Amino acid sequence: MPDKTPAALRVAVTRLDPAGALPQFDRHWEEATREARDTFTLTPCRAFLEHWFTWVAVHRLPTLAARLTECERIVATSDDRAERRAAAAEISRILATAEESTR
Repeated sequence: MPDKTPAALRVAVTRLDPAGALPQFDRHWEEATREARDTFTLTPCRAFLEHWFTWVAVHRLPTLAARLTECERIVATSDDRAERRAAAAEISRILATAEESTR
């Protein structure tokens, strides 16, 4: 796992998914720093770091990242409420596991 800094996370995101995630990473960082300046708090930057650190933890394992993507698709598109709930619960487990692996 990279250091929990914007620069280290950017390198990791570049290696894992440069075309897909890097533009989103950069936009999110710009939004977080703008909000931090506007509100005089580091909370947006801390949230940014936590989000992308977890993202890297998931996406460094391709099968886990693929399952997360599939669950997100189910939640967004399925007409079956039980299927959406099961997928949402699995998303929660995947993210919790990723967060635990980074401690």
